[in-house]
Amino acid sequence: MSGLKIPWFRRRLLARRELDRLFLDLPDAVFRHLTGRRDWPPYSLRSFVGGARGFDDVGTAFLHEFWRLGLFRRGTRILDIGCGCGRIARALAGDLRLQELEMVYTGMDIDRDSVEWCQRYITPANDAFTFYKADCFNRSYNPRGSMAADVYVFPHQDASFDLILLTSVMTHLLERDAYHYLAEVSRMLAPGGVAYTSFFLYESLDDADAGAVRHGIRFPFQHGNYAVNREDYPTNVVAYHEPFMRRIVAELGLKIIEPTLYGLQDVLLLTKAPGTWAESQLQRGWHELEDGHWRWTERAFEVRVRRALPGPATLRFRFYLPALVMHEHKTVRLSAHVDGVPLPSSEYAAPGDHNYICEITDRLWVDGSALIQFELDKALAPSPADWRELGLVVAFEDRSAPLRRRLEPFVLSQ
Repeated sequence: MSGLKIPWFRRRLLARRELDRLFLDLPDAVFRHLTGRRDWPPYSLRSFVGGARGFDDVGTAFLHEFWRLGLFRRGTRILDIGCGCGRIARALAGDLRLQELEMVYTGMDIDRDSVEWCQRYITPANDAFTFYKADCFNRSYNPRGSMAADVYVFPHQDASFDLILLTSVMTHLLERDAYHYLAEVSRMLAPGGVAYTSFFLYESLDDADAGAVRHGIRFPFQHGNYAVNREDYPTNVVAYHEPFMRRIVAELGLKIIEPTLYGLQDVLLLTKAPGTWAESQLQRGWHELEDGHWRWTERAFEVRVRRALPGPATLRFRFYLPALVMHEHKTVRLSAHVDGVPLPSSEYAAPGDHNYICEITDRLWVDGSALIQFELDKALAPSPADWRELGLVVAFEDRSAPLRRRLEPFVLSQ
């Protein structure tokens, strides 16, 4: 089946979707019923995000690519910006390996119909998957949006995601909106996390005008650092000057994991640029486990952290609460002290990855270092099979991932 080919409607994406809904959704429903694809979204939603025929194939291809790049680990927290009608979400939700890793997924999109379909059909099948609508203006996809995309603040805390996906999102954002979205990605990405972002990239905008075989699209209308395929609906497809995008990424505190993955769309893997890392020395309460990838703590433990620069600093402590601990307790409270001075405590009600973030004032430092003491109010008591008092798991380095990225549990940023 194919969409209507009227040129005017092909550039009016929402009008084309209405035609698809009127004329193609019903025969498509019969087609899906006969071919065992009743769990697919209707044709009008699939076509709206592209790849209506190969809907499952595209999602599966992304899933395999994410595994190849080593982007998943236990408790990975994923934010899928521009999730559409669940092309990637369905593939992730059905992967048994990810279910065993207790991954948590949040999908956001500016299209109400797509989000509602995901909420109706994906979340009931896997409650680790949630979706929400952001009412951001986009001339092609949400022309009645109530908020400009360049001021929208994602409703998530700092450093709250390990993997952020922007597939076919930056290809529909103009410069101010693209900058703001990347700034929000930098804010929400946890230290050691990765953002998978796809673009149409060109060495020069003259090259964009000529087009590229790998993209199959020309971008003849230039606007400084970007070019578009159409002037009347510029957000239908947007291409960027690659050197410009690299400068923006660096300016926002992100670092590109080379090489760039050039293809039908060009992928930049972004991670947090190196900051001021704490030189940490483990004190009491730590135990080795499995090649040094992880350490189990006792319920109370200590680490001495040395700062690199004078002045106040932000302490970020990333840790994992095992399901075993939470199985016996509804909540666990983490309290902290710096050289005996209490810091704010935090309470956690679910297993998985967590971040403890706290500002440390200059007066708490003694001789440029501080002894930070952590304590859980609950943990698993030792047993004859395991003499340790099991509390937290803290990542030091994941040597199995192809990206070989380092996961520092204690970070001081200033």
